Amino acid sequence: MATIISQSTLFDYTEIEVLGDLERLSLALSGIEDEELMRKLEGIRGHGRDDYPVRVMWNLLIAMKVFSHRTVASFRRELSRNAQLRKMCGLDDNSKKKHLVPPERVFTGFIQSLGNEIGMLEKIFASEVSELHELLPQFGENLAGDGKYLDSYAGRKKANGCKEDDMRGEHDAEWSTKEYKYTGSDGKQHSKKEYHYGFKAHIICDTETELPVMFNVTKANVDEKSEMKEMILNMPEEMQNRAVSISLDRGYDSTDMIKTIKNAGILPIVDIRNCWRDGEPTRQYKDTDIVYDFCGNVFYVEDDGKQVPMRYKGYDKTKKCLRYSHKGKTYKIYISYDERVFLPIARDSMKFKRLYKDRTSVERLNGRIDRDLMFEDHCIRGLNKMETLLTLSLIVMNGMAIAKIKAGQMDKLAAITKPIMTAA
Repeated sequence: MATIISQSTLFDYTEIEVLGDLERLSLALSGIEDEELMRKLEGIRGHGRDDYPVRVMWNLLIAMKVFSHRTVASFRRELSRNAQLRKMCGLDDNSKKKHLVPPERVFTGFIQSLGNEIGMLEKIFASEVSELHELLPQFGENLAGDGKYLDSYAGRKKANGCKEDDMRGEHDAEWSTKEYKYTGSDGKQHSKKEYHYGFKAHIICDTETELPVMFNVTKANVDEKSEMKEMILNMPEEMQNRAVSISLDRGYDSTDMIKTIKNAGILPIVDIRNCWRDGEPTRQYKDTDIVYDFCGNVFYVEDDGKQVPMRYKGYDKTKKCLRYSHKGKTYKIYISYDERVFLPIARDSMKFKRLYKDRTSVERLNGRIDRDLMFEDHCIRGLNKMETLLTLSLIVMNGMAIAKIKAGQMDKLAAITKPIMTAA
């Protein structure tokens, strides 16, 4: 068989492709302020064995997220064949260590060390959000929140009875049921149930950039409304002062949630469920000729009983009422009368519809967490490890955005997390 000898060239296009991926890694490394964490971990390691230094392992974990690898094993294969990546992360090919690429147990140990310092990881994330507030004047004005399941694929308790000492099983997760109600083609109400075993991420993001500003990780059976309420109550003062509105789907609809948001000085843009049990299509507003339906449409009842839609004229902040007109006369509807239906921005207004439409930003962020950050089909076990790796992933996302902004590239800040290389 003839041997084909390829001729070397001064210009190799494949090098450009590799440099493109490494440029994304460079963005992440330069955009994350991690010095305090590195010194803390180096202090904990002390004079112990240091075949793979703390900073090298940190760089490797960031690279693993940037290059979208689902497992440490697939990332180690990438490292073995990519000398430029090894060099950028700080691995020395001339080292006399037994393993050129850190063994999987070294990655596992370092992730555990990060999990012990989860508070410092959260501090890095919070500092990134503060920096984004400084870099982008409108960052954090309009927010959107949602919860997403992080299903576990390990051995499940109550499903196969995995033992507590089985390290391959998932012992921290819980079961949760989500019910969807819909109207079928027959015109009748139907319901569909989904069962999840694992964890849940509760996320608030900026609707313009689709970057996360707050999040929390819990077991799957934690109530989304209660968790979102706690996040709003514990929102940092800087973020709360910046926020104008927050959009939530109908799963968060409740009077208590709306009051919590308004008490924080934020406009609630919350979809509504039909909780009227009496079957009435409309209800009367006080002792007037005005009626309204459960989703906030307001009508004036003529003498002949005909209901005419009223025209929205805006919100009066001083009197805390919505203003509607009919035949040249303006009427006031006080939002305290029914706080679920009557919001400071009327539900039947174009502004409400526009702001609520922006809620899809958090759904796209959830999609990137699943697809680009590899949480849809993962091998993560344990609540602490899940929280650690999700925190790291969102740190990488925001860090890359910060580096891009500083470089003067303002377009598609969230989309830079999309993987260019195909994971092994």
